[in-house]
Amino acid sequence: MPGPDHGLVIQATRLSEYFHHAVHTAATQRHLGADQATLHYLASLLCQFARSEQVFDFDNDRTQLRSLALLYGEALEARSQRERRLWLQRLGDIALFVGGLFAGRLSRHFQDLDYCVAMGGNAYGYLQQTATRPNEQAQAEVFGELADGFDRFVDLVAVVTGRPPVRFDA
Repeated sequence: MPGPDHGLVIQATRLSEYFHHAVHTAATQRHLGADQATLHYLASLLCQFARSEQVFDFDNDRTQLRSLALLYGEALEARSQRERRLWLQRLGDIALFVGGLFAGRLSRHFQDLDYCVAMGGNAYGYLQQTATRPNEQAQAEVFGELADGFDRFVDLVAVVTGRPPVRFDA
């Protein structure tokens, strides 16, 4: 997978080391002043999503990516606040990953990219605003930074995964 080093060989014994290096290098290249905890979250997310079963749903021998709207529907139908938060975290994570991985394709249809950014940013924003327990507070700042700069983090994922940087109209 080409990363932000543009063809340079990175020697890492673990996938987590690779993504940690790639995310930090891309953040430096893109002049993204992000908190270390947020960059760690992003590197962990990319490491997790390197496994297809973490991204796709497997149903009746079919592989599919659940739409952001369906993930949002699951969050609305959640029976508890904890379950709602898990669905919205999944929505934000998928929007971030898909937005970066398919940024070039989505940007051809700007409304699709806007939709992806809005859904993901709003999901993370909800997680930040509703963090009430001590274990939720630990990630509230990360979710807040992801919500506030969602487009910049989509761009970062694009760079790390070897895609062209994402251009957003300000």
